[in-house]
Amino acid sequence: MTLRIIIPVRPLGEGKSRLGSALAPTARASLTEWMFRHVLGTAEQCGPTWTVSRDPALLALSARAVHEAEHGLNRALEQASAGLEGNGPVLALSADLPLLALDDLEAMAALLVEADVVAAPDRAGSGTNALLLARPRLIRYCFGEASLAAHRAAADANGLRFATYECAGLATDIDRPDDLAMLPPELLSTLGFQPLVNDAAAIISSTVPACSFRQISKSGR
Repeated sequence: MTLRIIIPVRPLGEGKSRLGSALAPTARASLTEWMFRHVLGTAEQCGPTWTVSRDPALLALSARAVHEAEHGLNRALEQASAGLEGNGPVLALSADLPLLALDDLEAMAALLVEADVVAAPDRAGSGTNALLLARPRLIRYCFGEASLAAHRAAADANGLRFATYECAGLATDIDRPDDLAMLPPELLSTLGFQPLVNDAAAIISSTVPACSFRQISKSGR
């Protein structure tokens, strides 16, 4: 079983606007690129990986590039998914996961033995940072507000087995100034940011449970 991975990413000048109070635009662009390089490098160890974006600089970093034709995360994922051949599994993966490790992706993929759709929630437990489908276009992409519930509902509506996989590597995204404390100190120094809290491990352990698998529904056809 070959896992195909799609990483959607906004242009460097557009992403991470909520970090504006902590980082200058150039620093936000540098952070976006650093995280994307990390996620891309990790994903490529797991399987063939496509990048979908409107940013030529980011597309140039990927061996498999898809130029985003329309704005919008879900549309970008549908576009990239439509170009895949065969019925093997496909993983939509966020580009801002600085703690992501190969083990996280392999553990998530292993759950396809018991599920058709596997979602990795964010730390809040309402968003989706990764969505694994047993085959392309099995359900529609519902990234956005309350996307975890929306993906679960889409799976249920199609009689599919749905599960979640929670771990720090997949749950820890960087969206708010407080999140920056979880980045490597040397990177923060380069970005010109000094966090008030330096104990990233304590922050992660207080907001993300140990790696766990939870079967939400099991009503497969």
